Amino acid sequence: MVKRIRLFARTCVVLAMALLTACSDNDGGAVQERLPVVFVHGQFGSAQQFETQAMRFTSNGYPQDLLYAFEYDTSKTDNPLADLDSFIEEVRRETGATQVYAVGHSRGTSMWTEYLDDPAFNGPAKVARYVNIDGRYPEELPGGVPTIGIWGEWNSADSGYNRREDNGNSQIGPDPSANYYFPNKSHTETATSAEAFAVMYRFLTGVEARTTDVKSAKSGKVNVAGRALYFPENVSFAGATLQLWKIDAASGQRVGDKPVQTMTTGPSGEFGPLKLDPKQHYEFALLRPATETFPADSVHHFYSEPYTHDNYFVRLLSSQPGQGIEEFIPVAEASSGMVVLRMREFWGDQGAAGDELFIDGLNVLTPAIAPRTGVNIAVFMFDQDSDQTTDLEKGEIFPLNLLTFLTGADVFIPAMFEGAGSVEVSLVNRGGETTVLNIPNWPSSTNRVSVMFRDDTP
Repeated sequence: MVKRIRLFARTCVVLAMALLTACSDNDGGAVQERLPVVFVHGQFGSAQQFETQAMRFTSNGYPQDLLYAFEYDTSKTDNPLADLDSFIEEVRRETGATQVYAVGHSRGTSMWTEYLDDPAFNGPAKVARYVNIDGRYPEELPGGVPTIGIWGEWNSADSGYNRREDNGNSQIGPDPSANYYFPNKSHTETATSAEAFAVMYRFLTGVEARTTDVKSAKSGKVNVAGRALYFPENVSFAGATLQLWKIDAASGQRVGDKPVQTMTTGPSGEFGPLKLDPKQHYEFALLRPATETFPADSVHHFYSEPYTHDNYFVRLLSSQPGQGIEEFIPVAEASSGMVVLRMREFWGDQGAAGDELFIDGLNVLTPAIAPRTGVNIAVFMFDQDSDQTTDLEKGEIFPLNLLTFLTGADVFIPAMFEGAGSVEVSLVNRGGETTVLNIPNWPSSTNRVSVMFRDDTP
């Protein structure tokens, strides 16, 4: 059972619910009760697909303590419905709510539809409303619960990227007007976009969102919390040493000789909340002790844009050293490597309408490595043949070419001892905005690097 870090006492949550329930919108209309929102991710997913939407909810005044994400092991084929039911029961106990709002994406819609249709769980009595994003499309409403469908280019007719055999719009339930189509948004982007938020917020609350932006803190500190997990199992990385470092934005190098804070992840891999400066760049360093499969201590470094809003859904996705994807990635003192991720697909074959990702000036998003049809949200880069040569002509490299949502490129990034040098990672997204993050060139022999870009436009 996964658990969340609580921001307020349960009594404060109940009070907030009572106050918000009694409010009305600007036009004097009734506002629906603010219930807990439970998000369920899809295959290879986590709470990352809800991270930005949660910040949009709180930017509109929704209580942080009413936002939840149920995470499960997608390497298993069976949906853990009993675990989901236990999670919902825990949410109801913590908040005092009798019902929750359900949001599911991709395989998460399979979870919710099965749960709501299974009489063993009495789901319709526990779920007030359901948002089904780019997944299942049964003809009847799951469990009879009020439901809307939000669909991207996979499930919208005439999108040009539709994978449905009948080339028609997907539709959940009998009412076409309860379905919303975004034929130019890819699969994950459909869940994380501002447009999808506007639709779900109106459906769940009964009023229009005041903003679809993530509000930036004007002063003071922001609260940041999350979990360290093994990918893709979403198993807790419990009892691990986690360091927080300030870094210099221009070089990526650490500021000072000691971390700002050192902590131990909790039983569910949780950490925080931490008070962070919204204008400061940080590094999370997850220390990984040696194992039989990787007999050397290693560090997984996580770099992101500054945290400008309270964020309780940060996910540090790692693995057991030398296992999983790491088993197939060559390591060496002379080369660095990284995975760059964003909860919005990378399009490398759309020309000016696509994305560019430059590693020290080299655009790695070629049409073969990041085609639009690949729905890739993570790009792994490493020296595949340990020959200190970059070869993008290989296209997607093994084993990433076999995995959905992930891609890989043969890129040689020279390393320096203790990462004394710098690598410039520049993302030009298809909206035209450019974001640059500088990171140390850690040797891949004992270091892993994740670079996490926002999926929204600050």
